[in-house]
Amino acid sequence: MAGAVGAAVVAAVAAGANAAGTDSDGSAQNQLSTAAAKAAKTAGDIDGDGHADLGVGAPDGTASGKSKAGYVGVTYGSETGVDTARHLSLTQASPGVPGTPEAKDHFGSSVVRGDVDGDGYSDLIIGADGEAIGSTKQAGSVTVVFGSKSGLSSDAIAFHSPKVTENAHFGDKIAVGDFNHDGRADIAVSDNEKVQLVNGAANLRDTATPKMTAVTPPGGGVSIGHLASGDINGDGFADLVSVASQDSPSDEGTLGVLPGSSTGIKSTPLGKTVSLWFGQYRAVVGDINGDGKDDVVTDTGFSDGPDEQKLRTYPGTASGMDTANPVDWKGPEQEGEASRLADINGDGHDDLVVGNTAAEAPGGYNNAGAITVFKGSENWLTDEGSQTFSLDTEGVPGEMEGNDHFGETVSPADYNGDGKPDLAVGAPSKGEGSGAVALLYAGADGLTAEGSALFGPDDLGSPATDAAFGQELSAPATN
Repeated sequence: MAGAVGAAVVAAVAAGANAAGTDSDGSAQNQLSTAAAKAAKTAGDIDGDGHADLGVGAPDGTASGKSKAGYVGVTYGSETGVDTARHLSLTQASPGVPGTPEAKDHFGSSVVRGDVDGDGYSDLIIGADGEAIGSTKQAGSVTVVFGSKSGLSSDAIAFHSPKVTENAHFGDKIAVGDFNHDGRADIAVSDNEKVQLVNGAANLRDTATPKMTAVTPPGGGVSIGHLASGDINGDGFADLVSVASQDSPSDEGTLGVLPGSSTGIKSTPLGKTVSLWFGQYRAVVGDINGDGKDDVVTDTGFSDGPDEQKLRTYPGTASGMDTANPVDWKGPEQEGEASRLADINGDGHDDLVVGNTAAEAPGGYNNAGAITVFKGSENWLTDEGSQTFSLDTEGVPGEMEGNDHFGETVSPADYNGDGKPDLAVGAPSKGEGSGAVALLYAGADGLTAEGSALFGPDDLGSPATDAAFGQELSAPATN
């Protein structure tokens, strides 16, 4: 199957989806270039050239001969989209990256993007949720690798929870947002019981052990099921959205918001919280109705939850989530789970991407996967004009097969610099577990199969066997 993925990439290149090119200029890595200043609004732009770049987590990949040590494949954007000819494989053995690859570290278990030092170059925040800290197994760690004019630099720092606990999986759940509105992204990491906060700073790359402060999310204290960020009340400060539990994650959860402020995240919730049937609901954040305040969509893959909480939207207001007037999905029942909100068609309203990893392939093969985009509007989400893509969609390279899990992860970003968000889609089980990523580019009114591409670890010269390449994609500030 790896050969098939490689053939798909060759076909896509021939069609003009990718173009080779490198930037070998390693000078002035810490200086904000004119290009970086101009492209500062391009989320995920590691090298400041105006095109978003893509980090692909392969947490089960082999690194330095260690099984499941994990790695992150990095490809760079260009005028023609993601350029697989310009790439690197990032591990804990890469120059400047702290640590050592060890079996079951799962480096790349989460991959989030954000400019944490405010230099105009996006940085990668990478979780290794299986990392042992001393003799404490599965404690977890987080690594920040800094961007520069030539791409990812050899400057990196790593940190773990102040309270090292076995099986805490620190780094599994990360959200990034400018919580204190100082122009630098801050990092929020779950240590299972609390959220540890690391403030962005100009000298963060020179801070071997960054200072952390802890907050307990609303309804939490035992486990945290999900973290996200967004400006819910429209005051210019990113807020921290969480689903947390006082008991086992399978029991009731609480959806709540901790507000950002000039001093960072406050410990008092913004507005009312929401009781959920489970502690593992996903909270997806974005501005659906275009009023300048981010809204929160709740969703879960559990089939025995109440129907009205499936794709329920809580509008953002000046006082927090409007819990008294939630907006329930009125379209046909949807399979899958809400993944991301992003303005795919450029109309000023964020659209919802739903990943359905259980979608059948032709012939009835299970778990092939598909994604559907539902449009946002001033009247909230609608199925009118929705788009569905899979590896069986005409024009999309590759083949839809059982157990691909296409749509398990998605990452919207402007990879070709045309001002519209494109969509990277992970299929981490494709090729008997080696994994692959598809690129769908924005057209006149949403996504299009034209120029789409598919690539796997072989195309980046990375280990492919059971890598789960695409299990994580450099996400827009939430995981």
